[in-house]
Amino acid sequence: MYSNYYRPRNTNIVIRLIIINAIVFVMQMIIQKGYMTYYFGLIPRLVIQKHFYWQIFTSMFLHGGFMHLFLNMFALYIFGVELEYHWGSKKFLQYYLICGIGAGIVSLLTYYNSPIPIIGASGAIYGILLAYALLFPERYIYLYFFIPIKAKYLVGLFIIFEFFSGISGGGNIAHFAHLGGILTGFIYLKWSYIVSKLKIPNSLKGEKQEDWHDDYNNFDSEVDKILKKAAVNGVESLTKKELEILRNARNKYS
Repeated sequence: MYSNYYRPRNTNIVIRLIIINAIVFVMQMIIQKGYMTYYFGLIPRLVIQKHFYWQIFTSMFLHGGFMHLFLNMFALYIFGVELEYHWGSKKFLQYYLICGIGAGIVSLLTYYNSPIPIIGASGAIYGILLAYALLFPERYIYLYFFIPIKAKYLVGLFIIFEFFSGISGGGNIAHFAHLGGILTGFIYLKWSYIVSKLKIPNSLKGEKQEDWHDDYNNFDSEVDKILKKAAVNGVESLTKKELEILRNARNKYS
């Protein structure tokens, strides 16, 4: 889907999320039709009137059909692998779940009286797309496998499309859930910048989030240390992890 990339090996959370979604989908096929969607899909009216609050979380693991599942999991693998490598599994999983829950909350507020179930990982996936575009804005993605477009422009087009589709009705797709995932991801990643602009008192800021660009600075510092070690002690003194970081740096800077 995109060129000039490094494919990391440590993709534990991405693979596990795909497996969990696949297992839940099989359960949907086996268990009595409509049962799981009723109790675990996001039905705004049930959340408001009967307090089925867990649906905000569980709905992101259900899907409406095989292609719905496949497209979401395909995007999760394609874009999630590098994010998990750069962030680490814990931060990646936290971000994924927060975006999914944020998408559910936005859906609940938007369709608060609707009896129609909202299901799918799309909200979390759109959050992943946003993070990818912020981290790799100049990376080319091949839309429909042959149209090259930079990640930052592709996500911008997605936002415009989802917004206008949402306000115009948009058929059976919960477009505001997609926007909710993007909005939640943006707030999460840019929280430090947001609170600094709003001049929120320190007592209300809570734990300070790392600035997005710290990822770049920390990575560059680590590469410099490894290069100094290699210059002093020789390349053979480097560990497997350090060699892998250098290979990643070569692809990043090329």
